[in-house]
Amino acid sequence: MSDDREELGHNIRRGERPPADASVVLRGGPDTLSLLRTHARRLARAYVLDGRDVFGISVFVVLDDIGPASEPAILAGKLRGYPSIYRTTVAVLDAIGAVLLPTFTRPHYTVVLPDLGELDRLAAALGALTVNPYAGGGREER
Repeated sequence: MSDDREELGHNIRRGERPPADASVVLRGGPDTLSLLRTHARRLARAYVLDGRDVFGISVFVVLDDIGPASEPAILAGKLRGYPSIYRTTVAVLDAIGAVLLPTFTRPHYTVVLPDLGELDRLAAALGALTVNPYAGGGREER
């Protein structure tokens, strides 16, 4: 079978793992199970991980107190087009068996799930929608 998908592993930033007890994970919302499924399948159509199907969604992880990977910078920059956001932690995602891969440009991460059947647990782990105090302008791409 011919597979034109790109290897996601080529886009992983090596050696970058946020501490589970300190890191905040942000995602623009609102999401539904259907939307999460669409995003997870979109990743699977474009990428494989170690040659296998990969299902996941994009998030941003707060990595610094100041600068482009700080919470205010992510909310006012990458997520400014989202009036509402999800805010969870690395530890919560770890607890449901999700894997956070540091992909593409810092502070972007991909939450990788074992399969699409875990989307309900992921939705619960994202928590409740909260207001993005830095929102304004048009919607950003994830």
